[in-house]
Amino acid sequence: MKKLLIPFIVLLLFNSCTSVKINNNWDKKIDFKTFKTYSFYPWDKQNDKVLNDYDKLTIVNAIKDEMNHRGYQFVEKDGDLVISVFVIVQEETSYQAYTNHYGGGWTYGWGPGYYGYGYGPGYGSTTITSTTYHQGTLIIDMFQRSDKKQVWQGIASGEVTQNLDKRDRRLPMTIGQLFRRFPVTRKSQKAIDKQDAGK
Repeated sequence: MKKLLIPFIVLLLFNSCTSVKINNNWDKKIDFKTFKTYSFYPWDKQNDKVLNDYDKLTIVNAIKDEMNHRGYQFVEKDGDLVISVFVIVQEETSYQAYTNHYGGGWTYGWGPGYYGYGYGPGYGSTTITSTTYHQGTLIIDMFQRSDKKQVWQGIASGEVTQNLDKRDRRLPMTIGQLFRRFPVTRKSQKAIDKQDAGK
């Protein structure tokens, strides 16, 4: 069975009628410009239940793109910032109710003292349908290596799409949204190249 991946995000990996919820928070006392490098914690084995190797690579590369465009350099281990990524996928059920109002219009009737046409309530019926879908949550945590203190967290959640093409296109968009409020502003590729040339 093909493993599902949260979108996220994403945005988005989702159907047009759904949206991705983005939340992030960070330690306001930390100067993120003092960090120069970053690395990743190993993937939690629980993620193997919902992610394949390609999914993991897509997520990591999208995070690297965001970090690199903020002037940080990736190192295999012992980065100033250490990034942890975790994905949760749960099965959810949504319900929709549709009421078909038959009547509530003009009717014919009679009674003591009157007869003819009048406005009546009519009849109505309600149909309830349920839909099962997968709700995905992507959690990105950052710790400063010096004391293992958590300094930043981004969370994206939404309905997981099973369309692989949409997932590949929209996942980086979701992660990009997660980083929009990152304390260090994203730089253009031109600015990055100029910075590298001056080293």
